[in-house]
Amino acid sequence: MGKVKSWYPGHMVATQKIIRELSPYLTAFIELVDARAPELTRHGPMGTWVGKTPRIVVLNKAELADQTITDAWMRWYRAQGVGAVALTATHPKADRVLRTAITERVSAPYRLAVVGLPNLGKSTLLNRMVGKNRVATGAKPGITRGPQWIRLDGGWEWLDLPGVVTPSRSKDWRLKVLGVVPVAPDEMEDLAEKAWTRMHPNACGEPEAWVEWGRQRGFLTSGAAVDLHRTAQAVLIGVRDGQFGRHSWEVPPDGL
Repeated sequence: MGKVKSWYPGHMVATQKIIRELSPYLTAFIELVDARAPELTRHGPMGTWVGKTPRIVVLNKAELADQTITDAWMRWYRAQGVGAVALTATHPKADRVLRTAITERVSAPYRLAVVGLPNLGKSTLLNRMVGKNRVATGAKPGITRGPQWIRLDGGWEWLDLPGVVTPSRSKDWRLKVLGVVPVAPDEMEDLAEKAWTRMHPNACGEPEAWVEWGRQRGFLTSGAAVDLHRTAQAVLIGVRDGQFGRHSWEVPPDGL
């Protein structure tokens, strides 16, 4: 049980080609990352694909990240000459925040492509920008299967693309905890322990504290033993949804 199939399908290869071909005609790329791990959730090769087209890095899910660390990331990106903005795609004012960042960075007409790793909220953000749920969304990575153009009044054109990630990056356990790449059933307990230890540093001497947490919540089998699979699943969901508080998984290279 347990192995996740290769998940670098043809549509991701096609996305690379589309990005390269459209880059000269786009005003900017909106590169979505997870505010809790901005550089970890950036796609390294993207820089070579987009060429000279400007990128605006959007640190999404900012409400789940440590505010102090997010502020440090914003300063770091700006010091690198990179346009960056932190927001929460589901927030009603996210569209205003992003539009302001775009208009401050580039000029009309606005032909924009939303890019990034899978399951970071690209389609959710795009739906917020176009005002209607016209883009498929879901919790399963890779739900966007092909390029989708949305044209609006005022010279705004948006392109939604499938998420892209290299096979080597998909092995990072933190991406699995954050829900960016799939998790195999047989690795769920190990990930839950790693995530719990990271989220609760004082529990480092109690590696199975997450198991006791499951017991306290009644995640038990018919024999009154802790249901490890159900508990591990709940831990991972809790981490992704911020149930254990705001937490960032990496800090800028030059610190805070």
